[in-house]
Amino acid sequence: MFRLDPEEKRRYSNISQCLMLGTLTSKDNLNGPTDEPVMPRGHSNNPQFFIKPVSPEPVPLLELNDMLLERNLSPLYIGLTDNNLRFPRNFYPAGYTYTYDLDKRIESLRSRLENKLIVFRPQVNYMTAADGYSEKIFKNLEIKNIDEGYKEGAEYVSVPKLTMGISSWESSLQSGKALRFQDYYFHAEGPKYVICGEYLYKLNGNWKDSVDQGWAYESLLETVERVKIDPDAISEFQIYGSDNLVFLDRKYLYEINSTFTQVGNSEKERLEVKQDITIGTSSQQNNEDEVDQDEINYDDLESQFLEHLKTLGESKGLFYHMNDLVNFHVSVKTNPITVLAGMSGTGKSQLALLYAEAMGLKQEKNTLLVLPISPSYTEPSDLLGYLNASTGLYVPSDTGFVEFLKHAKDHPEQMHIVAFDEMNLSQVEYWFAPFISILELPENQERKLRLYNKETATCHNRANYPDSIGIGDNIVFIGTANIDETTKNFSDRFLDRANIVTLRKLSFSSLLEREFVEPTKPLISFGSKDVFTNWSSKDLAISAFSLEELKFFDEIHDIIQQYDYQKGVSHRVIRKIGEYLNSIPLNQQGKPYLDRKIVIDLQCKQRILTKIRGSSEQFQKLIGVASENQGNVQQSELFDLFTSDRAREISDFEFTLYEIHRKAREMAIHDYAS
Repeated sequence: MFRLDPEEKRRYSNISQCLMLGTLTSKDNLNGPTDEPVMPRGHSNNPQFFIKPVSPEPVPLLELNDMLLERNLSPLYIGLTDNNLRFPRNFYPAGYTYTYDLDKRIESLRSRLENKLIVFRPQVNYMTAADGYSEKIFKNLEIKNIDEGYKEGAEYVSVPKLTMGISSWESSLQSGKALRFQDYYFHAEGPKYVICGEYLYKLNGNWKDSVDQGWAYESLLETVERVKIDPDAISEFQIYGSDNLVFLDRKYLYEINSTFTQVGNSEKERLEVKQDITIGTSSQQNNEDEVDQDEINYDDLESQFLEHLKTLGESKGLFYHMNDLVNFHVSVKTNPITVLAGMSGTGKSQLALLYAEAMGLKQEKNTLLVLPISPSYTEPSDLLGYLNASTGLYVPSDTGFVEFLKHAKDHPEQMHIVAFDEMNLSQVEYWFAPFISILELPENQERKLRLYNKETATCHNRANYPDSIGIGDNIVFIGTANIDETTKNFSDRFLDRANIVTLRKLSFSSLLEREFVEPTKPLISFGSKDVFTNWSSKDLAISAFSLEELKFFDEIHDIIQQYDYQKGVSHRVIRKIGEYLNSIPLNQQGKPYLDRKIVIDLQCKQRILTKIRGSSEQFQKLIGVASENQGNVQQSELFDLFTSDRAREISDFEFTLYEIHRKAREMAIHDYAS
């Protein structure tokens, strides 16, 4: 037993800022003869497990390891399963929470972690010993990801991944500017390798730790080398930590060591550096000023974008509620597809185009595709094209969709928008079917759209039209939809993956008070993928909710299930609502644009009520009836739930109750609610 002084504890307080990589330890690394890699924890039915690091530890932890080993204590990390913040539920083994049998839990947890790579944030915790003075010290961890790419004996290097432009990065190195590497602990040795743009850099010089500001490179730029990354070659040796840090296998670094070249070694390379800027300036600036992403505050940048979106619309005579613009924006950045719905003439199509223009995306640059949907579309080939079996040629559709997808793949640093106009004139699930499943996969998995089967078909123009196209997260899908007798309903499968945003019509009298404004001029391109993706939170979705909110969603689900067991509140819906809550932008005063209670209200309306539609025979008691345009809904379980005291503690549910009333009114008139 020993006790740390306050200064030592201060050094450990920021340890959790970094990411590390580890594996479940073997029995040989444990102290006691009865210890196992996964074993009981005291008298609890929640087991504990032991993780050994396979990436470097920060210097303070290495010093702590020496102290522990001197006292015959284990330097391994102890993982706990009784704290959801340390072991998130989405990483639990299947069925783990439904059994309290300790042996079964240990076995299932062992199977979940064995031969896996665990991305985690280290923690140092203390407990006062029995003598009342000494302290027990524990190395714990918070799991961030579990990766299947385990290789026996492999060791990894933590490699920061920068979002700044290559020119800014190399200039910062040369000038000795202090740099912060997110998810890389700064009380360690300075990074040996850094990824910036399409290059992997090797830094052979020395770093100076400036503590509060980060690291400053003390050596000359001539001590820096780089190599262009081959995405296919590196994928086998790279483990994703976060958007700011990856882990590279030492074996890979050893194999490519001879391919590094000195930065600025030739005039050609110096020219490439100047031209290689991840985020360009706007056309108004003519690239006169370089934007240094290291100094960009993404909250401020997002606020600038929203204000630019609003003023750009007003300069064109398009007026929207600011809440609607924010709701639409957050829906777009947290969902694979967002649908603008509502009555005709509210500016749905114009908003989709306005949003693209505000991002700097244009049809002539092939970063925007407007695709009117025809009632005749019945299958994906209507949009994509087909392989002509008799000629062996791939015949692309006149829509230009395939060329657009190829452009997005070839320009991964640039955002692209596809706008499906009146997308429900035909059944969406028919022509959009391949994308519905693909877009649910994370980008680090293979998200490929198959055009034809290369094993069974011959394609003579394969060089121009490969058998498959990768779909990156630099593509945003936006649709517009009218809800009337000429259109098709969306299926629950589609609604589970989409946010349905209904725009409100501004009063005509309020338009008289509007004045023409000049749109704000952005200083950088909002269409950069680096900018757009940094506007979405990386926090765990479930962490957005309180326990009472989760219980309330469980209650909504249980009530709906009584009337149709195929409907309810799915895990996907909860995850997407959580991602929305975590990604609400901040205004220039640092406050959220949308109040949390309003967001929960909007999400209940957009993601849950959209799936409740059907006859009075099935849903009347769930929805109720309303015989008047004003007044309460009668005999409605949903209305009663959303007006209960426990609901009012979460939100006023103004939009949700209005939608229930609309459906109940429709039920009273037509015996059917849509």
